[in-house]
Amino acid sequence: MSEKHDSHHHSHSHSHGGGHHHSHAHGAIIGRMRFAFLLNLGFAIVELVGGIMTNSVAIMSDALHDFGDALAMVLAITMEKVSHRSSDENYSYGYRRFSTLGAVITGMVLTVGSIFILVEAIPRLVHPQAVHTDGMLILAIFGVAINGLAAIRVSKGTSLNERMLMWHMIEDVLGWVLVLIGALIMKFFDVPQVDAGLAIALSFWILYNVFRNLREAMKVFLMASPVGTSVEEVTAEIKKVDHIVDVHHAHIWSLDGENHVLTAHVVLGTNASLQDMEKAKLKIKDVVKKFGIIEATIETETLGFGCVDPTHR
Repeated sequence: MSEKHDSHHHSHSHSHGGGHHHSHAHGAIIGRMRFAFLLNLGFAIVELVGGIMTNSVAIMSDALHDFGDALAMVLAITMEKVSHRSSDENYSYGYRRFSTLGAVITGMVLTVGSIFILVEAIPRLVHPQAVHTDGMLILAIFGVAINGLAAIRVSKGTSLNERMLMWHMIEDVLGWVLVLIGALIMKFFDVPQVDAGLAIALSFWILYNVFRNLREAMKVFLMASPVGTSVEEVTAEIKKVDHIVDVHHAHIWSLDGENHVLTAHVVLGTNASLQDMEKAKLKIKDVVKKFGIIEATIETETLGFGCVDPTHR
């Protein structure tokens, strides 16, 4: 029928209406990410120098982690910019999934960095080296403050990309809290192994959280149902629309973890007119918006007629 034409017409008018707000929101996302990047890169340089001066593997490994973060942020910012391009003949759904790709690359960078930290830190448990605790304390206080500020800025975002960056910042804050505690312990007790222990603990903490975020990103790529949005819940709402007696072949997947797509076959009663069908489709598109569904392709059927895709799951 004319569904394809109707869907595109609706989608175009919607995007024109919200264009200004959308570009403003996009600019805010890029601004927050740039702010976090500049803070991260600047402090990573300070950390590297401070780590060498204090002979602390925990600080040096955190510097390496921050340089990795900075590289990942450049990728994330680039991907975030690309993700807001309009759809074209090559990417008919747009470029939103590039944002998720940025999150995957970021996660991989963090994983490699964490493994490197473990390789460097584990031998120091057996052969500990003396560290300059006063210097560690000063750097740790600055580390908590600077990374905390960056985390607060990025936490205002909702995209998967920004959430991955927020975890970077939170990991850094927690890492510096550990370094602060460790430096205090080493200042009053002769246990230089604490430095290597901190680096190892931080690495495992990073790997754990990166794995969680990568798992979410991979679900987006594998077209899993979005977190917090079930097919059953959406179809139950659709069935409340006038004249609709059944819904089947409903599928929901996500473009980027926030914006979702729905396809479904809806069955209307035998007394439903062509006008009723069109009204039902428009009503469904409006109803499903609350689930984060930005595009809905609806195929209408009439009760008593067999589905054209009976074996499709």
